[in-house]
Amino acid sequence: MNSYQRALCKIEEYNRNHISTGCCCIGTTGATGGTGSATVTIGTTTTGAPGTDAAVTNTGTPTNAILNFTIPQGITGPTGPTGETGTTGPTGEVGPTGPTGEVGPTGEIGPTGPTGETGPTGPTGPTGETGPTGPTIADPNFTIGTTATGAPGTDAEVEITGAYPNYVLNFTIPQGPTGEAA
Repeated sequence: MNSYQRALCKIEEYNRNHISTGCCCIGTTGATGGTGSATVTIGTTTTGAPGTDAAVTNTGTPTNAILNFTIPQGITGPTGPTGETGTTGPTGEVGPTGPTGEVGPTGEIGPTGPTGETGPTGPTGPTGETGPTGPTIADPNFTIGTTATGAPGTDAEVEITGAYPNYVLNFTIPQGPTGEAA
């Protein structure tokens, strides 16, 4: 029996209990009622929780009934198949530019670039004043100081010591390779 049929049964049961229709068991005759006709008005229809019983309540009087229905919601059916993907909508407008971020750390210095071309020679400056005459420069005097033997395979060296005009030359000459035995 579906929810609609249960609701009709509830209405019929209510009518049997509250409205005399003459189709039920015959009891003693009651007092004569007033003249007029009974009215039935539909009040509210509410959705009940799935699996509950349908209900009908009268918020009016037996002769002027206002019926409120509660019909339970059906159980949730199985999930249907996923539909096809729709077409891509149009691209929205470009949003406003965000705030400028913080300045990052300074990077490493790159390699030096190639030397540029030499610029043009500038104009010759004015001739300077003649300086005072200096002392006569004597020829330097060289004296041989020490001569030492260096390790085989090293370079020869000359060390200059002393002061102008008397210089002392110290030599280091590497030892030659060992010869073959005779």
